[in-house]
Formats: sequence, structure tokens, C-alpha cells
Amino acid sequence: MALVYSCCFWFSLRLGGIIIALFSIIQALIVLTISCVGYSNPKNIEEKITFWVNDLNLIFTKEFVNNLRSDPTKTLGLIILLTCIYIIICMMYVYGAYKCNNVLMMPYIVAELVRLIAFTVLVITLLLTLKKNTMDIGLLIGASVLGGFILLGMFYLWVCAANLPIVINEKEHDEYVATITKLEELLQETKPKTLIGFDYVPRSNYNEALYSKHIHRFQ
Repeated sequence: MALVYSCCFWFSLRLGGIIIALFSIIQALIVLTISCVGYSNPKNIEEKITFWVNDLNLIFTKEFVNNLRSDPTKTLGLIILLTCIYIIICMMYVYGAYKCNNVLMMPYIVAELVRLIAFTVLVITLLLTLKKNTMDIGLLIGASVLGGFILLGMFYLWVCAANLPIVINEKEHDEYVATITKLEELLQETKPKTLIGFDYVPRSNYNEALYSKHIHRFQ
């Protein structure tokens, strides 16, 4: 059973799913652009990371940041590759939603769930890092609320996208049941008629006189 039947209380799940996938493509293009710029300027990336390592308390992410600083092109190249694959998966979902093809939509649903889990870990890590590097409680509360609302909205959009195949299956099932019911009604209408003498007469039409006229033939 689907959890939602409309997207944002306004769009159908089909149109909403297409819009969500296009929105994901826009996000991916932004990440791809930033990654390409960083890939072409590794020195700037190293300087920024060096500043973070020297001036910020990076807690448990320090080792990862140091690895990124040692070879930023490798990490950025991997991000570019994954982003390109993700864009292709988003396009598959758009086409699958347009054609109501569940198989084409499943890769996006799985990939988006993985991306949201990774993004959740990233947000939590950033909040913990912010907590270690600031004494401003208002800033920390504001960042936590903002991060929570962003995650809530993204997970809601994922639920909408993930429920589209379920709604399609339910619709196909309802159509199948309606077809079976219609066929049963047609079979009832074309039910074999009662043999009276040598003529086929519907049960509802024969009467006592007709019965008396022909019954002697079978005695």
C-alpha cells in the first residue's frame, strides 16, 4: 500500500516524480560543476584544506581530510564519475515515470536512498564539527534546525518518488480486477440457455404453457 498518493498535496505522483528527478539532476550538475572546477585547480583545494586542518577542530574527520589534501584529484575524479552515473540514473527515472516503467525507476530509488543516508551522515558530521569550533549556541541551534528541515524535505521527496511504482502496481491490479469482473458479468449474460424441446429458450422466458407443449417429447 502506498504511503502517499500525491506530491506536495498538489501534483500527481507521476508528475511529482519527474520534477523530483529533474531537481536531483540540477543538484548533481551543481556538484559536478564544483568538482570540475576543483579538479582543474588542485592547488586551491589543497590550500583550503590546509586552512581547515590548521584552524579547525575536525574531530574524527581529520584523517579523511588529510587524505583528501594529499591527493584531491583522485577524490574529485571519483565524485565526478559517481555524479555522472547518478545523472544517468535520474534520467532513467524521468523516462520510467513518463512510461510508467517500474524497472527503470528502481535504480534511482535505491541510489537516492544511499545518497540521502550519506547526506545525513555529512550533515551530522558538519554539526558536530560546528559544535567543536563555535561557542555561539544560536548559530548551532539554527544550523541544526536548518539541517533537520532540509533532511526532512529531501526524505519526503524520496518517499514520493519511491511510492510511484507502488501506485502504478495498485492501478494495474485494480484494472486487472475490473477486467475480471467485467468478464464474469459477460459470462453471466451469455450463460447457456435451457433446452425446451428442440429450441433454446432462456430460462427467464419460458412458461408453463410452453413446458406443457413440449414435455411429452421427453417422456
